[in-house]
Amino acid sequence: MRHEGERCEALPSTRDEACAEGLLCGGRQGWCGRPCRRGEADACPEGFSCADVTPEPICLPSCETRGCAEGQQCIRFDEGVSTCARVYGRQCQQEATCPEDSQCKVLDSQSRPGSVWMDCMRKCGEGRPACPSGSVCYMWRCQPSCDPHVPGTCGEGFRCEQLKPEKPWVCRPDW
Repeated sequence: MRHEGERCEALPSTRDEACAEGLLCGGRQGWCGRPCRRGEADACPEGFSCADVTPEPICLPSCETRGCAEGQQCIRFDEGVSTCARVYGRQCQQEATCPEDSQCKVLDSQSRPGSVWMDCMRKCGEGRPACPSGSVCYMWRCQPSCDPHVPGTCGEGFRCEQLKPEKPWVCRPDW
């Protein structure tokens, strides 16, 4: 049972993926929140704001003004959502820029709430430039390559993984 401000599945297959009683799962990324009416000053508790999302307006988390606990950073998601999380990888939302040919990507997992994996990622594949040295084109993005026989090549929060025998070894979030 997911609590207010936690990620959820709009069509959950188990109770663990669903919001607690009285909460709705809303927004593109799926967040648990109580229904609200936009414009009402006390529509949402502290640390939340009323957002006009599908299926109806709900209170979504926001850490922009209240800050985060030590070891966590305020991470922005779609539709004005922001939440405190431990960052693995490069905190590219706070840095001035990613290289011109890449964009900041944030990955999270319901199995590891309170953690995000992020980095500047460049698209690759047919008709695009080759990936820089030390990375390979995997799932249409340049991702760090790794050697499964060398411990720690991917850094904290990541593991060296090969999803299929014919695919390259890449650093992937350790969730």
